[in-house]
Amino acid sequence: MSNSITMGVDIGQKREPTAICVSEIEQRRVGHRLVHHWVVRHLERLPIGTSFPEIAQRAAEISGGIESRTGNCPRMFVNATGLGQPMVDLFDEAVPGLRAVTPVFFTHGDRRIETGGGWRLEVQLGKAHLVCRLQTLLQTARLHLPRTPDAEILARELKEYEIRIESDANERYGAFTVGTQDDLVTALGLAVQQDPVGPGIY
Repeated sequence: MSNSITMGVDIGQKREPTAICVSEIEQRRVGHRLVHHWVVRHLERLPIGTSFPEIAQRAAEISGGIESRTGNCPRMFVNATGLGQPMVDLFDEAVPGLRAVTPVFFTHGDRRIETGGGWRLEVQLGKAHLVCRLQTLLQTARLHLPRTPDAEILARELKEYEIRIESDANERYGAFTVGTQDDLVTALGLAVQQDPVGPGIY
């Protein structure tokens, strides 16, 4: 039983590749319970040097393909950290659909805060929150990756992730420690960050 489809786009800068991930939430029955699972339907890494307009266009092509098959425009979470409003505007122009594109700005800590109203929403996402969520879904076998070369790279990247926690009043802070190729992990984290609406165990 399908619930929703979301996209995560981690935009590469300078010498970094761009990664795109499509995730579908499925409700799977376990005994008398419905348990939510996140199934990765598409995982793609664009060549280094791909221009911002080309990235937006490719994301729009994937979104359009999903809409043509399902009748619904998927919600797209785009890492806009350090890129700002011009990048958001570029994706808005490329991707049709009211509130289809949601910019995400990474922060320290373990919180996810969704703000805004009307037609524009945005997310403040703690890095520790993203990593902890991925680890939880993996360890509970509720995150399913395809058997592709990019997925194998992603699996290796996930193994390299580590969280360092420091105490400062009531805040927790986490840090990425991978160094180079963490774009696929970030795109995946963006695609699975949101809990579904409806019954089921998250």
